Amino acid sequence: MDPATAAVMIMLSCNASLCRPMESQPVAYSSLEECQAALAVRLAPWPGGEMVGRCKQVDRTATGSIPPEGYAAVQVTRGMGRDAVTTNYFVPRAN
Repeated sequence: MDPATAAVMIMLSCNASLCRPMESQPVAYSSLEECQAALAVRLAPWPGGEMVGRCKQVDRTATGSIPPEGYAAVQVTRGMGRDAVTTNYFVPRAN
């Protein structure tokens, strides 16, 4: 995920019995306020609740560990027990 992403929008299509994701990928925004403004516009055509959505703030600490496209995250631990040191690397993904 782009480090500039601060919030994502998730949209669900709903009927009387269940809701399903409308899009396979959440839409990313640079601020929570920008996401909420866009959400209001996207939901305007469905005032009866056939479509619902939510903006969620992104935890930059957690998403900072997501490898870029084409790369894999590798964790290397050196040493044993209390003296062990773990380092995280991003390496090109083998095809």
